[in-house]
Amino acid sequence: MTGVVLRRRLLARWKIITAILVLLGVGSLFSHIVVSQSWHYYLLTQRGENTQGYIIDVWEDYEPAERGGGFWIHGATYTYQLPDGREFTGRLNGEGRLRPEFRSLTQPYPVEVAYLPDNPAVSCISSDLPDNILGIFRHSPGELLIAGFCFLAGFYLLSVLIREERINLKQR
Repeated sequence: MTGVVLRRRLLARWKIITAILVLLGVGSLFSHIVVSQSWHYYLLTQRGENTQGYIIDVWEDYEPAERGGGFWIHGATYTYQLPDGREFTGRLNGEGRLRPEFRSLTQPYPVEVAYLPDNPAVSCISSDLPDNILGIFRHSPGELLIAGFCFLAGFYLLSVLIREERINLKQR
């Protein structure tokens, strides 16, 4: 086997290994975006307990779009205390304008917070919990499309690289 052929085979294998690593990375990102958030919402609807909390900070920002117009995004920071006295802080992000009562927040705003008793750091404002099981999968369509596209493109790339390697092996 010549040095050129050996280099080509190594390069082809490195391409396949790189494609597999990219797929694993995209898969873990997809898992984090969709599965873990949905799983937390599911657990909160099934086993969550409620406690008094307070929204302590809010923000909103206007994001201009490339073709004119734009959209509003907002976020809030809330705190809550468990019956045993431990305090936790949570954050939420959303699309659209803030509700009018939050736009000029000067003092903490009382809200009910749902949390998991066995993992109190997992929480959300109770009014944000979905009404039914389908509401759990209410992620941004953009996030789902990007993650799905990257996943499919990775599988396509991997299949092309493997097919190319098989063709090279048959030619020898």
